[in-house]
Amino acid sequence: MSGREPEPDEVIERALVRIRRDQQSRRLQRRTAGGDPAAASAASAARFRYLDALDGNGQGLSISQIADAIDVDRPRASRLTAELLADGLIERETAPGDSRYARIRLAAEGQGLVDRVRAGRRGSVAEALAEFTDGEVRTFAELLERFVDAWPRDRSSSKSEPRGER
Repeated sequence: MSGREPEPDEVIERALVRIRRDQQSRRLQRRTAGGDPAAASAASAARFRYLDALDGNGQGLSISQIADAIDVDRPRASRLTAELLADGLIERETAPGDSRYARIRLAAEGQGLVDRVRAGRRGSVAEALAEFTDGEVRTFAELLERFVDAWPRDRSSSKSEPRGER
C-alpha cells in the first residue's frame, strides 16, 4: 500500500464499480423486487430497461424506438417484446391502416411492476441515505444530477434518451 489518499475521481470510480457489481450480482434487484417473483424476473437489466422506456409514453413506441432507447439490436428487442407480451406486461397495437407498424405500451401489470421496482429502489436509496442530514441529501442529489448530466456520452449518436430512462 502506498499510503496516499486516493483522489476524488478514484473514490467515485470505485463507488460506481461497487454499485454496478451489486446490481449485476442481482442482490439489489432481488432486494428491490421485495420478494415479488414477477418483479425479480422483469428486473433483468434489458427487460426492465424495456419496461422503463415505455413508462410515461402513453402513445407507445415502435419496436425500433424501443431498441434504440435500451441500446439493443432490433432482433433482441423483438425477442424481448415477445417475452413481455407473453408475460402480460406490455400490449401491442397495430397502427390503423398499416398492420406492419405496431405501437407497444405498458399493460397495467407492467406499469404496476415498474412502479414496484422503482419504489423498491427508492427504498434502497432512502436506506443508504438514512444517516445523511437533510442538507447533505439535497446537496448529494444536486451534485449527482450534475455528475450524470456531465457524464460523457456518444455525441455522434442520434439517439435521445427517453423520458423513462433512469
